[in-house]
Amino acid sequence: MSAFESGSFRVSVPDGWMAFCGTDSDGKITPKKVHIYKGIEKETDIFTHVGITVCFFGKEDYYLSPKSFYDNIADIEPITLGAYTWNGYTCTSLGYPYTMLDAKWDGCVFQVMILMKNREHEISLEDTDVRLIIESLVPVMCDSDK
Repeated sequence: MSAFESGSFRVSVPDGWMAFCGTDSDGKITPKKVHIYKGIEKETDIFTHVGITVCFFGKEDYYLSPKSFYDNIADIEPITLGAYTWNGYTCTSLGYPYTMLDAKWDGCVFQVMILMKNREHEISLEDTDVRLIIESLVPVMCDSDK
């Protein structure tokens, strides 16, 4: 187990998983998006494996739920993991199954996207590693702390 700090938040990364910052809509690396993928050796392996993408939205960021962009949407009951109560749904995107969660507090939002199946690889919200990752999320600095 290791800790990964993006600059916006900190997350625990179980053994056998890899974490790295993602890109924003302009193609620039951002500390507000982190990919945490199981069983990968290089960043491009995310296209063939399963994992979690965590996005952080501070008070200055506009958060719009992407729910309407997906297919086969089914709401799930709110769940408390770690310091937050998560609302969410399952869905498909381009045929891939996801569990989507978000937690809001003090004007900030964590959004968690769990890619549940990709080729022969599978994870779920019930997996110990997945829960550990979500439970460990801690903002490094919410905008009200500046």
